[in-house]
Amino acid sequence: MDDDNEDYLALFFTECGELLADLQEQLDRLMDGERDPELVNAAFRAVHSVKGGAAAFGFDHLIGFAHVFETVMDGLRSGRLQLGSDIVNLLMRSGDVMETLIEQARDGGDVDSGHVDRVRQELEEQIGRSSAEEAPEDGPSAPASAAPPPPAPAEAEPEPGEPREVIVSLIPSEDFIHGGHDPLRVIRAARELDLVAAEPIGDLPPLAELTPEGCPIGWKLRFETDRPPSAFTDFFSVYEHIAVVEIVDENWSEAPAAPAGAEAAPASVAPTEAKGDPAPSAAAAPPEAGGKDAGKDGARHSAAKTLRVELPRIDRLVNLVGEIVITQAVLAQKLSETDAATALEVGHSVEAMSRQTRELQESVMAIRAQPVKSVFSRMPRVVRDLADKLGKEARLVLAGEHTEVDTTVIEELAEPLTHMLRNSMDHGLELPDERAAAGKPRTGTIRLAAEHRGERVIIIIEDDGRGINRERVVEKAIENGLIGPDDNLTPEDIDQLIFHPGFSTAKEISSVSGRGVGMDVVKKKIQALGGRCHLRSDPGKGTRFQITLPLTLAVLDGMTICVGDERFILPLSSVVEALRIDGERVEVLPDRSQVLARRGQYLRLISLRNALGIDLGDKREEMAIVVDTETNGHVALLVDELIGQRQVVLKSLEANFKRVEGVSGATILGDGRVALILDIPSLVSMGGSARAPIQEVFH
Repeated sequence: MDDDNEDYLALFFTECGELLADLQEQLDRLMDGERDPELVNAAFRAVHSVKGGAAAFGFDHLIGFAHVFETVMDGLRSGRLQLGSDIVNLLMRSGDVMETLIEQARDGGDVDSGHVDRVRQELEEQIGRSSAEEAPEDGPSAPASAAPPPPAPAEAEPEPGEPREVIVSLIPSEDFIHGGHDPLRVIRAARELDLVAAEPIGDLPPLAELTPEGCPIGWKLRFETDRPPSAFTDFFSVYEHIAVVEIVDENWSEAPAAPAGAEAAPASVAPTEAKGDPAPSAAAAPPEAGGKDAGKDGARHSAAKTLRVELPRIDRLVNLVGEIVITQAVLAQKLSETDAATALEVGHSVEAMSRQTRELQESVMAIRAQPVKSVFSRMPRVVRDLADKLGKEARLVLAGEHTEVDTTVIEELAEPLTHMLRNSMDHGLELPDERAAAGKPRTGTIRLAAEHRGERVIIIIEDDGRGINRERVVEKAIENGLIGPDDNLTPEDIDQLIFHPGFSTAKEISSVSGRGVGMDVVKKKIQALGGRCHLRSDPGKGTRFQITLPLTLAVLDGMTICVGDERFILPLSSVVEALRIDGERVEVLPDRSQVLARRGQYLRLISLRNALGIDLGDKREEMAIVVDTETNGHVALLVDELIGQRQVVLKSLEANFKRVEGVSGATILGDGRVALILDIPSLVSMGGSARAPIQEVFH
């Protein structure tokens, strides 16, 4: 396969992922009881688009299954089939099969052909039922007014086995290719409709007038077929927003009614008065319902909304912005070393550059940002399937679906969220009878929410189940040798044991749990993203997981501090205030820990000199930086000196050295020195245990 086809194939699989996500969203809403006909129409369009793309590349198994799938969807949207929970379940399973076939087309390998055949047979049974029965007028599939009236007997669709000629004129808009479409690919896909010839419409303009993204000619497609006219309107409706389509079908005297809830399309079906090729000028002329200019404007408007860009290109842009930030810091450092007159003269330009760099950085980060909805939308299916498998009743409440986060974070979120929901379903929520006996609603509730807090994204998964059985956790931990029988653990310490590799409280291994790989995976995934997972459980009332993730993995607003001769960066979003301390403010407790008096409150005081193992020499810690630890309230950090605020570029310490507890990354300062970025919650929770690993970084 040549490079161009490889690019088109990659684009096809990308589009398939988006179409499957859209299909899943529509089916989820149907499963929840919504009966808007547009949901069925949207699901039909998604399946039809996958089939059309698959035809261009000859994925026969995918084409065949998608064809049967879309036929059932068409029966639902036309009212011939009645929409109920059984058929929605079948559509859900059909979506899974189609996803499997797409993965096979992309990656190769084998599929469970028996399962595929069983689901396909169920779909075909529905098709047979739709042919034999008419859905009731007040059926839940669609309003009675939405169903198309049956055609008169004299105008019935041609019987199979009666080939006829169908002519389709395809006139691409100016933005056809710019939107990522290939007219030749459309023509190849049309072969499934018994295409026998394709001829260009119009003449090529002079070479000087050709543009790389323009499509100056159209095509006349001729079919010899016994397929019904609806097959052509369905097929070409996918391209209605990027091309003007005219369909001329002999022996068909009236255009079929539009499917229920379908969008108005520029495609039309009309009788042929005399056999022969339509004149190019007539084919190019727009239908009265929407002129050619209107079609172009619509296509241009659609193309202006989105533009596909390969992620590596965005990553390179992000890296370049990071280098600009570093260069700006170097320039500011050099400027501070010059005389006052020169510094004043150049300072205004540096400030302007700083503002422009910040705007550029924010714009680039916005390009990489995506709503978490793309991940959240997969979770209702997970909960629903597990509820059926475990015999439980559960509902999933979603909140903050439009919270945006870096693309890299989005891509890695699905697996840990799935594991956590499985944990809540299996270990958290009780069986309906147990809940009723405990005075709870029979249906358990799991809440999945996302929100921004400063420079971080918070994701919360909480349930109203039984909570963590700490006695059982301790028993299994002793059995596995993780703790001793005499160890005195706090409830928080016990809860953290569930994140240990291989740990599980399940009494037997099942397809849902018992192997001890779930929560360990969650912790590793979250840490790899520079985040943390905090757990809080209330026996009998439920469990709450809080995932804290960086908003971006590239640039950070930080405060530079000095401890001894070393410089560190504190995330600015965690800094509450800076205080100059004196002896009267500091008190020593009996356990020799220190607290800082602050406006009638006492804050835990942590010496970074001791925590990091740094010799201050003759220097004294004179500043206290009050920080928010997110889970343990405010804490004061003792430092030697406060340097100031700056924007820094995050560099992975784990990728270039190794993972160090208490450190989230590193950056390059304006003078070329490397400064570590401190992970405040991790550092506070560990106390002084970060000393040895951080010293390895210095030496």
